[in-house]
Amino acid sequence: MGTIVQRSLSDGTLRYRAEIRINRKDFPAYKESKTFSTKRIAEKWVKKREVEIENNPNILYGNQHEKSIKLSDAIDLYLNETEGVYSKTKVNALKLIKKFPIAKKSIMKLNSMDLSDHVALRKTYCPRVKVGPVVPSTILHELLQIRSVLTHASVMWETPVDLNAFDRTTAQLRKTRQISASRIRDRLPTNAELQQLIVHFHEKWENRGFKRYPMHLIIMFAVFSCRRQAELTRMELKDYDQELHAWKIKNVKTPKGSLGNNKEFSVSEECQKIIEILMRPEIRKRFKSKNSDKYLLPFSSATISTEFHMACKHLGIEDLRFHDLRHEGCTRLAEKGFTVPQIQQCSLHDSWQSLQRYVSLKKRKATLSLNEILHLINEMQHSS
Repeated sequence: MGTIVQRSLSDGTLRYRAEIRINRKDFPAYKESKTFSTKRIAEKWVKKREVEIENNPNILYGNQHEKSIKLSDAIDLYLNETEGVYSKTKVNALKLIKKFPIAKKSIMKLNSMDLSDHVALRKTYCPRVKVGPVVPSTILHELLQIRSVLTHASVMWETPVDLNAFDRTTAQLRKTRQISASRIRDRLPTNAELQQLIVHFHEKWENRGFKRYPMHLIIMFAVFSCRRQAELTRMELKDYDQELHAWKIKNVKTPKGSLGNNKEFSVSEECQKIIEILMRPEIRKRFKSKNSDKYLLPFSSATISTEFHMACKHLGIEDLRFHDLRHEGCTRLAEKGFTVPQIQQCSLHDSWQSLQRYVSLKKRKATLSLNEILHLINEMQHSS
């Protein structure tokens, strides 16, 4: 990669010119040279520079390397500078984008064709990444994540990216229905489905087939607490105020960034009953977790999701997600006649606009009460 050429000055003094030339794919042609008094010093400089370039390829962009970085590198810098601020959903979405061809484009040169090509690619199965096809709302979400990186680059790094062109392109993609906002989901578990799930997981727990995860209790708590799946597994016991019936949830998800967004939700009587069951020594000793003294549910959020999905498949329950239990909880509160502020005290939504996606307006028959559910798992005798 580097060459050293000996030169003789007019007075006979020897000088050594070290030169580095690099032609690397997806980078501009790079050339750098420096003159030294000895060959040994020149060789040391070449070796040192090679290591620096290997560790930081953006050097190949020359003086404008901070402004001409590829989207993939911009994503890395963005995630590094905002570490811990945003949710895993956003972070994982950006990491996935890095795997697609659009990530190799310069953020300064990103144009409408690049965005259009990415949209077209996401509508099909991509064997290289092994994902897809995805719905228009997912593609829109990815484009919004890309825009957040470009906005950060424009403001924080003073990179001259064309946000207006980006917005015009996404507006046209919306107009032609290639991307769109997600539809409001109103899938709720029926009484029969909820009963099936509770009984199924209770039997596994009683038969010791599922030694650590009391999924029947986790489902019940998810419904009556209105908590997100990820929040369930990071509820610290020290944050529960039993006198005020309030539990502090740290880093509550919000579009503006979850870090430091700590809020307390109102613990209902139903939640309190489930907490009391979860805190029984004979149940907690089966968790076999070193964090049993720290968290109410010291488990893996991903495993909870997987077990719920597998159970639905086994029971023949279609199109039901664990997150739908949060919708169920919010809807139950509305059916009880709770006002919007009262529901927000439980769900921790910032506004009615965000909360209304979680409240189904469908009329339905009476839902299973907590006492009826406890009766299914022979808990009424303990609760009475």
